[in-house]
This record gives sequence, C-alpha cells and structure tokens, in this order.
Amino acid sequence: MANAMRKKTHQHPVRRTALVRSPRVAADDPLSAQRVRYLADEFGGAQLAAIVGVNKSQPSRWIKGDERPGPGAAPLLIDLEHVLARARLVWGETAARTWLESANVYLDGGRPIDVLQLSGPAPVLEALDAETWGGAA
Repeated sequence: MANAMRKKTHQHPVRRTALVRSPRVAADDPLSAQRVRYLADEFGGAQLAAIVGVNKSQPSRWIKGDERPGPGAAPLLIDLEHVLARARLVWGETAARTWLESANVYLDGGRPIDVLQLSGPAPVLEALDAETWGGAA
C-alpha cells in the first residue's frame, strides 16, 4: 500500500557538459628564477622539488627560465625563501637550515619545513619569533 501512495516523479536525463580546462598559467613572480636558484643552491634541486611537490627536473627548468612556477608552487617558494631568510638573520646559514629541518617544540614536535608545507608560513614564523625572543612570542 505504501508503494501505491508514492508519487511518480519524472527523472530528467543528466546533461553532461564538457569540462574545459584553462591552460596552466604561470604565477606572476618576476624574481622566480633567482628565487629558485637561491633555494636550489641551499637545498639542492631534487630536495627543493620534493619540498614544493613537483617533478625533480622542474626547478632546473624554472632556473633556466624555460618555465615559471605555477600558482601552487610560487607561494610556497616565496614562503620558503622568506622563512629561510628570517632564520638566517637569527642563527646564520648553517643553523638556519638545521632549524628548518629539525623537530621544534613550538610546533608540537613538527619540523618547520613540514609545517610550512602543510599550514603556511604563519605558525613557522611564530615559532621562529618565539625562539628568537626566548618564548615570549
């Protein structure tokens, strides 16, 4: 009886539209080649590619100017350069790299380089400031 009370509904065929993808646009970072060269010198091209999440040959194409980092990679490269520069101001070159790649109490044991990838620069810069000012940040 419950079946008899159900209203019949008309089902319309689902229209499928073609998904048009726009071409991948390079980010507008005029310093990208210099930025990538600096970071590749610091981390090595393969490690930089792993940090940014691109093919290991990508940084060399960016350095040559054959391509520019896309909208996903460009902000991470800028953030990485900024955090590294700030850490170098506090501890110098070698210690800054060690800090980036070591577990950090202010980041609940996370490595600043990993937190940067997952959460952006804000928590990493807060941790850096906290360590710089002795935990007062």
